[in-house]
Amino acid sequence: MPHPYWEIISGCWLLFWVYWSFGARRIRSPARQAPLAFTVLNTGLLYAGFVLVLLGHSVPRPLSLRLTPDAAWIAALGTALVIAGFALAIWARRVLGANWSGVVRVAEGQRLVRSGPYAVVRNPIYSGIALAVFGTALVTSTVAALIGFALVIVSFWQKARMEERLLLLEFGDEYAAYRASVKSLIPFIL
Repeated sequence: MPHPYWEIISGCWLLFWVYWSFGARRIRSPARQAPLAFTVLNTGLLYAGFVLVLLGHSVPRPLSLRLTPDAAWIAALGTALVIAGFALAIWARRVLGANWSGVVRVAEGQRLVRSGPYAVVRNPIYSGIALAVFGTALVTSTVAALIGFALVIVSFWQKARMEERLLLLEFGDEYAAYRASVKSLIPFIL
């Protein structure tokens, strides 16, 4: 794996987590929230996926078997996906403002956001982070990274479904119309 790409990706992950952590201070009180058991289990699944992707080749065989050639163009593509994914996630979080939360919940006084990236996809934070995870997995290109990416996708899919239940309870027909017109994770597809 070309080192400059892995260093760029590692730096992107570090900067993303610092930004994400500091932004968590400005959130509203919850009006509705997912059960604690769901939050704990789904977060565990998500972080297990992150660990498998970010460990790179530091896992035992057969999890460390490489799936693609160690080519510069693959590493460059993966790095570009990481940067694009983080840019999308950060943009989406900025659009949400104080409505954002790390757990599935609807905040007091929350409004339904349909602007910015939310005009194209209902869960752009999940889409962006998943794209960054995919880019990282592409550069790592191990069996462990592929499994990790799959775990992240399952976690985000479950989280999006739980959020939708809460948003339907909170916003009713307004959210149902939004859901009917905008895809969940991949614009125009899914």
